[in-house]
Amino acid sequence: MRPVALQLMPTMTGQTRHLLESRDGVPSRVKTTLYDATHRCVCLTGDDAAVLSAVASVLTVAGYDVRRFAAPAELLSASQELPPGVVVISSESAAPNSLDHQIALIHRLASFRVILLAAFPRASFVVAAMKAGAVTVLDRPLDPEVLLAAVAEGFAQIDQATVLEEADASLPPVIPHGQSYLDRLSERERDVMQLVFEGATNKSIGIRLGISIKTVEKHRGRAMKKLEVCSLAGLIRLMDREQGMNAAPARPEGAA
Repeated sequence: MRPVALQLMPTMTGQTRHLLESRDGVPSRVKTTLYDATHRCVCLTGDDAAVLSAVASVLTVAGYDVRRFAAPAELLSASQELPPGVVVISSESAAPNSLDHQIALIHRLASFRVILLAAFPRASFVVAAMKAGAVTVLDRPLDPEVLLAAVAEGFAQIDQATVLEEADASLPPVIPHGQSYLDRLSERERDVMQLVFEGATNKSIGIRLGISIKTVEKHRGRAMKKLEVCSLAGLIRLMDREQGMNAAPARPEGAA
């Protein structure tokens, strides 16, 4: 059987052939980069069909599960049934009204990571898109290696978010009525754990508080049990959550 890349070649546009410079049946500009694309879904949509065809070819050869949607509205209607993945949106314009539309899509595709493709995007377009949560904005003509790296980064962000969600799920439940797990600690334990939270070592904590390393370790052990966490990562996330929940609200402007 002939390689998929070669089967696609007769119907490719000139730009697609540029993206997939085939040698021995394998795209020469893609095959040197290794990405774990197993069971990874990448959705494509937008108004530049030729560019999306080129992107689909590159991603298919790299092993991704590529799904095409004729319009963003079609993707949005199907998004609830899709696994978390990366969305590539191609636009022939980088005008302000186009940016507003792209940002709205990014916000509505909250469980996905979005890569925007735009012709000659201005710096303001790129900055606004990144602030809205886009992985990146790619200019044309596309470099396959840059495209694959961007898609890999999108999935890395999804994986990291999953890890953080699982870590949050493993934390003890929130105490109601404004109470905090930190209230369980003695004053000394709280001093020690605050320094741990800030990244201090046992030795430096001992020096700063004027106590021995063994005493620091005892306070840490007792505090960890009271806080119901069993790892440093869990401690950091719990303290971050508890301190954020108990932070004093900002004072309105003009208040005395």
